[in-house]
Amino acid sequence: MNKHLAIAIGNTRIKAVVLSSDRQILEEYAYTHDQLPILEAQLAERDFEHIEIASVVPDLLTIWHHLPQTQFIKTVDVPLRGLYATMGCDRALAAYGAGEIYGYPVLVIDAGTAITLTGIDADKALVGGSIVAGLRSQFSILHQNTAALPELNIPETLPSRWGLDTPISIQAGIAHIFLAGLQAYIDDWRSQFLDSKVIITGGDGEHLVKWGLKVDIIDKNLIFWGLWHCCEFQSKALSQ
Repeated sequence: MNKHLAIAIGNTRIKAVVLSSDRQILEEYAYTHDQLPILEAQLAERDFEHIEIASVVPDLLTIWHHLPQTQFIKTVDVPLRGLYATMGCDRALAAYGAGEIYGYPVLVIDAGTAITLTGIDADKALVGGSIVAGLRSQFSILHQNTAALPELNIPETLPSRWGLDTPISIQAGIAHIFLAGLQAYIDDWRSQFLDSKVIITGGDGEHLVKWGLKVDIIDKNLIFWGLWHCCEFQSKALSQ
């Protein structure tokens, strides 16, 4: 019973990993909210010494929420300076995990249901960031709020900038405007923090990198590194 279970409940999906005591990821799971019973069935009979949960959906409860070995991590628990009360714990944990693993200062781009940018300086203080609807959200919203525009998938390769039909024009507009905007943020950050890493995480991060976004590292597990280090920080604080 020396393994750890870490669960991150996001706006769209539930991600979970089983980790060894030396921080190696042994198993990975990802499901939509309505598939939570599948995850619970797969892991219900397992004993875990430590369980950490971070959630941006307070009403979604799992079978692990009531266990005595479960820790709930909120934004206020993340040991970064200057975090504001309404910042999502997933965003704070990803930034903390990135800094602890790859060093500070750091800029984290989380490309999920929303795309967030979070900059942390060398003193582990929040510099600032931004939030915009994510890639999938952009395609979905455009379809839902118009009478005739189709709902499209994210293109695997970067489309031509100048579309010659409606689907390509939609894909081109979203892809190129996103790339230009994100790259402008990255360039501005690098002009202020020359030795900073730029790290991307989230389900759509690889799409952006394939299209040409210039980042240093892709790491889909930043939130779990943040959970791990946050719990270690709390344990050390309690022991002192």
